[in-house]
Amino acid sequence: MEYRVTKEECESNIKGVCEGCGGELAAIETVDNSGNPTFWQGCEKCSCFRQGIEPKYFEIARKLVEDNILRPYGHMDITEYNNPDKLEYYYDCQTAGLSPIIKYIDKLLKEIS
Repeated sequence: MEYRVTKEECESNIKGVCEGCGGELAAIETVDNSGNPTFWQGCEKCSCFRQGIEPKYFEIARKLVEDNILRPYGHMDITEYNNPDKLEYYYDCQTAGLSPIIKYIDKLLKEIS
């Protein structure tokens, strides 16, 4: 079987942790949109395909979300996520949206220093 992206190629693209839940990323065998076998990096903990982010950006984003300081998805109302599983989903979604923003802010701060 010929893969569009091999397991080794996929593993070499994993950079850090899941930007949503902070879980470990792995090469997951799947098919692409054309039905071709491939590997994508994803998080088995939260069942999402992710690019990965440095743990420090995840940790800052999660803290800001949990403290209700920043939330990139304003259409998501925390009061609608009223049980532990739903609340975890809310935090993971908000953190996944905020993690790359925190990384970008860090890049900007380094540029102006």
